Amino acid sequence: MPPRPCFVCRSPANECHFGSKSQICRACSAFFRRYVLSPKSAIKCRKDQSCRINFEDNRICRYCRMELCIQAGMKTTAVQPPREKYSENKGDSETSSCYSSSPYTCEVQSCSEDLPRLNRLSVHFQNLENVRKLEFQNQEPPKSRNMVELIEILRKDMRLVSGFVEGAYPEMGKMSRLEKKILFLNFFIKYMIVEPPFLGFSAGRKEMVLPNGDHYEEDIGRFYSAINVDSLTEKTAEKYFKPYWDEYKRTVIDDLYFLKPDVYEFLTVSGLILWDTGLDGISDQGVEICQKMREKLVGEIHFYYKNVKKVEDPCLRLGQIMMLLSSVQKSFGKYQEELQMCGFFEMYKNLDPETYNIINESLQL
Repeated sequence: MPPRPCFVCRSPANECHFGSKSQICRACSAFFRRYVLSPKSAIKCRKDQSCRINFEDNRICRYCRMELCIQAGMKTTAVQPPREKYSENKGDSETSSCYSSSPYTCEVQSCSEDLPRLNRLSVHFQNLENVRKLEFQNQEPPKSRNMVELIEILRKDMRLVSGFVEGAYPEMGKMSRLEKKILFLNFFIKYMIVEPPFLGFSAGRKEMVLPNGDHYEEDIGRFYSAINVDSLTEKTAEKYFKPYWDEYKRTVIDDLYFLKPDVYEFLTVSGLILWDTGLDGISDQGVEICQKMREKLVGEIHFYYKNVKKVEDPCLRLGQIMMLLSSVQKSFGKYQEELQMCGFFEMYKNLDPETYNIINESLQL
């Protein structure tokens, strides 16, 4: 039986790649992987986004070729980072803004045997940033986003962050499906509390940066009233929701800007948020896994302080970073109150059922 044509370029193909539902040739599979891992992935079509893609052409539009890959069902989250990056510094330009903010990258990679999880986390986090550039096709210059737009961005980003967690932590495979859901739902909301100010700080911006590179609308009235609910005016939104934002700034944002964590410290905090041992619905075996992961992360970051970053008092610095966890937890409690207030104003009645269920479940944690 002759091979079927590649869904993308029409060359002979007989395999599915990266979760595709259609046959994809090896050349297009390799292109897809390079595109996802490249920080220059957010390119544009020079024509009208309807270029002809054929393997016989000398020059193929990368944008339109990638669009066909996505249509074929290929998943960006199925692309794994190259293994050699765990132990070897390439010295090229494949470095995100978060990584360029840290002068310790080469030293950490040279200690890869002592920091296996931090290295794995850092590589997958860089991959997450690259995938986000591809998925969101970042707008230039960045613009402010209201609550309606924020919910849509986070709903899309949830899938990407889930792929990041699954890839960065193979230990998740030892958990049941329900345990994974409990851990991730608790993690995602808290992660979205601490990541925006970290991304802003890393990029040298005094804004809370969203996964797509935009930022929160600073005017609280406009941010909430965009949900278009009759009972909520800009003035009312300012009155009821400003205290929550002020508390968020006093705790998480101010603490983060005071501590100035690098990417390895941020990923340690994120990992400790994920492996929460105090959640209902986690089995004794699951709690043991969480506890071991927390111990390993703390052990590695302490080694990093002592042997790589060479801080004067590693225990003091670790204690400061652990305090950031308390700040996130405190802010999460206020966030739950804020969600309940949103429910009081019936701000969720126009949301799609999937998003509503996610928000409703978060209130029960």
